[in-house]
Amino acid sequence: MKNNAKISLFIASAAILISGCVNVDKEVAPLPTKYWKASADAIPSSVIEPEQIKTNTILEGGKSKDSASDSANAAKKSERPAPAADKLLAGEELNLSEIVDIALENNTQTRIYWFQAKTYAANLGKANAAYYPQVSVGAQVYRSKTMPSLDYSLPIPIGAYYETGFGPSAEINWLLYDFGQREAQIESAREALRAANFDYNQMIQTVVLNVNVAYYQLYAAIGNVKAAEMSLEDAQTAYKSADYKYKEGVGNKQDMLNALANAKTAEFTLESAKSAVESARAALASAMGVRVDSSLKISDKVKLPTSEDSSKKIDELIVKAMRSRQNLLASYAQLRKSMADTKAAERSFLPSIGAAASGTLGYTQDQRSEQYAMQAGFTFSWSIFEGFTRMYNLVSAKAAERAQAQNLKAAEIQIISDVWSAYHNYKSSLKQIASTRAAVKASEEAYDATRIGYENGVNSITDLLNSQSRLSLARQQQVSADSNLAVSIAKLAYATGALIANTDSDADLKSIPAASTQKQ
Repeated sequence: MKNNAKISLFIASAAILISGCVNVDKEVAPLPTKYWKASADAIPSSVIEPEQIKTNTILEGGKSKDSASDSANAAKKSERPAPAADKLLAGEELNLSEIVDIALENNTQTRIYWFQAKTYAANLGKANAAYYPQVSVGAQVYRSKTMPSLDYSLPIPIGAYYETGFGPSAEINWLLYDFGQREAQIESAREALRAANFDYNQMIQTVVLNVNVAYYQLYAAIGNVKAAEMSLEDAQTAYKSADYKYKEGVGNKQDMLNALANAKTAEFTLESAKSAVESARAALASAMGVRVDSSLKISDKVKLPTSEDSSKKIDELIVKAMRSRQNLLASYAQLRKSMADTKAAERSFLPSIGAAASGTLGYTQDQRSEQYAMQAGFTFSWSIFEGFTRMYNLVSAKAAERAQAQNLKAAEIQIISDVWSAYHNYKSSLKQIASTRAAVKASEEAYDATRIGYENGVNSITDLLNSQSRLSLARQQQVSADSNLAVSIAKLAYATGALIANTDSDADLKSIPAASTQKQ
């Protein structure tokens, strides 16, 4: 009993010791509310700049790891960058088309989806490999001991001898027919590749949309700066008039102070607008896939885009989106992939027929004799029971197929919603532009009239400041309306699956009268 107790105690102690060695607390944060402190070896020893990460390599110190500086310089001379990239490096102003070119060349998301598509292409190649025979070769070296006997009925050994042998071997196995399982697996891999390529195309469209949105947000930010500068000029004019009347004794101090406060508020608005420009510039650089710095210059000569889809009915646009949206086509491919997976799971219950051949060649060291064996024939294999694994695989494949059908339905509903919203946002933006242009024109005339009336004692300082405030608001609304129109056109093109939003003409946009935002 004592021995059993000692053994039990020893086993328990060993278990406690072993369990104590398994501790994951040191590898994570001590508490879910505490910050995880990285160890020194978890921190990169050197910084890789964004410009060093290329499509197929990572440059070290501006030079390729696998080439000398001379060959790298020669490669740079022979492979000149695109004109848009030249302008970016030279710090020249870029227009929208050039920005899109740079984004498609440098954006990280398109590269990620591109490499993912390559992995699915490799998976398709692996699936097609099932049509080829499997060939393997090998070699063996062995040492054997033989003890022969006089008679099989009386196994009396008469001695023993040793033998050393060696030689190569080869084996070929070829699946000839498996009742369609192999074809279904290849179809699954093919549809997965198509889905990956559609997702890649969708990412390109997403990059173009993000660039357009970021570009026109920057345009709006720059426009707000110009509107704020004009508002500041108007506020300073009002302050000068109030201050002049106060000093001349025909005004009061309250009017002068109110005008001064209004001018200072305009200064604050201008500085906030300038800060928003740099934030918008950083967002655009991120969409382009480049670092933001002072050399990134964007042209302020913006031409609002137009859309030929404005003349189409909403039903036509929905039909177009159902045929052109790349993520929807990817969902169809994923559904076909899941259907192929279900078919492969069903065919796994059937047998397979193949061919096999093998051969060995051996030499013995002592007798120097040659031994060989060859065989070839057909094989028949049928797994009868494996613990219901195939049944569970079939249930899983059918469930995945039904889930993907629901994903397809959800994608179609979302696309219809996207087209509907984008189309009506576009129509609303057109009306907003007409309203804001008219509002700016009327506000400019009202401000000029009120300013003259105040200088002549007809209007009060309150009338002048309110008129100036309405003019400032109208200018900001016009800039916002212009930006919203451009963004709505880009989103409408994206919703219908188009890559480029700009067209040559648009009747609805041309029908809107132009109004100057400059002071008369």
